[in-house]
Amino acid sequence: MQRYLERAVLLGVLGAMAGLGIWLQVSLLEPTTDKPAPVPSHEPDYYVQQFTATGRDEVGVIYVLKAQRLVHFPDDNTSLLDNPQLVQYRAGKPIRQTTSDSGWLSGDGKEVQLKGHVEVTQYRREGDPGSVTRTERLTVQLERGG
Repeated sequence: MQRYLERAVLLGVLGAMAGLGIWLQVSLLEPTTDKPAPVPSHEPDYYVQQFTATGRDEVGVIYVLKAQRLVHFPDDNTSLLDNPQLVQYRAGKPIRQTTSDSGWLSGDGKEVQLKGHVEVTQYRREGDPGSVTRTERLTVQLERGG
């Protein structure tokens, strides 16, 4: 009887070790598969119709940026502009108005790139006859003094 008990204990210990070994292979030693990080998509999160933004400094308004539509992209905080119009006010200088077919506003709001039938009108002022400049692309820094 003692012999059968010893064999049963030995078989139980061997069975438990085999089960533990299989469990370790299946769950702990199996390499984890790294899932690729989700790629942020360049999909818009909102649209604004008849968009207007006003830039100011300590003296007052330095520019007004308008567009028929703004499309915002959250992954890089940039925006596309449809038919933008930029009016810049600079101390001691004539008002400058710039229009185009489309535009791109940087994520920090400091730069606007204008494309397609860009027209820059420098208004007349005493001692300055004004001017009109046309191009297909133009980059404007929207910081102080524009």
